[in-house]
Amino acid sequence: MHTHPGATELLIMVEGQITAGFMTPFAVYTKTLKPGDVMVFPQGQLHFQVNSGKGKATAFLAFSSANPGAQLLDLLLFGNSLPSDVIAQTTFLDVAQVKKVKGRFGGRG
Repeated sequence: MHTHPGATELLIMVEGQITAGFMTPFAVYTKTLKPGDVMVFPQGQLHFQVNSGKGKATAFLAFSSANPGAQLLDLLLFGNSLPSDVIAQTTFLDVAQVKKVKGRFGGRG
C-alpha cells in the first residue's frame, strides 16, 4: 500500500495480469487488469498493485507531476522510532505484533 501525495497515477497494463485498487473513506475499488486495461489512482489515495497472474506482469505508469512523491504505508508506520505502544493504541494491533512488524522494517521503540 502506498500513496503519491503529489500526483495522480495512470497505469496502462501491457503484459500479464495484476490486481490493483484504491481506497476512499467510503469505498474500495479493485480491478483485475489485463493487457490494454487502464486504471487511474487519484492523487493522494492509498492504493496497491499486485501480480495476480501466473507469469511476469508489465505495466507503464505515468504521473500528473514530475514530482509525485511516494509514501509506503508499512514503512511509514513501522520503519520508525515512534513508540510501539503508541502505534498499538492507534491500530488494531497489540504491542507484541507491532514490535514484530517493526523488526521487519527496521523500526525501533
